[in-house]
Amino acid sequence: MSGDDLKVLVVEDDFRVANMHAGIVSALPGFTVSATANTVAAARKAGPVDLALVDVYLPDGSGIDLIRELRCDSMVLSAATESDTIRAAVAAGAVGYLVKPFAPTELAARLSGYARYRRILSGGNLDQRDIDAALDALRPRAGAQQPTAASSAATTTRSGR
Repeated sequence: MSGDDLKVLVVEDDFRVANMHAGIVSALPGFTVSATANTVAAARKAGPVDLALVDVYLPDGSGIDLIRELRCDSMVLSAATESDTIRAAVAAGAVGYLVKPFAPTELAARLSGYARYRRILSGGNLDQRDIDAALDALRPRAGAQQPTAASSAATTTRSGR
């Protein structure tokens, strides 16, 4: 871990999925998993981080409510696809939303985009072009790899929640 690495909190109630997400994060240069948590209560006890990867469904509360409390950027990683849930996540401050199941390359691409976003915003005063570039960095690229049935079965996070 270098001092410049982005620190990530993984909040996921399924420990296997949490470990998989943590592995994807750890494999990317510039990122370090600082903690994993399987409940809202455990996430609240985690130290300061730059980014939280949060599931919507947690045993002791809503991941969306947790996002409102956190003092960091957050991305939702969830099987929830209801429009109200997605709007609530964005309103709570989520900078990204990735629907399970997804391929590891999808999460890696979102994290790389997030790193670009952070680099752009690390400057002083920004012009409109810089602001647009920062926000564009958070959006998935056209033609990004979508999971196939075989890769979904092998890399799925859980499809029921």
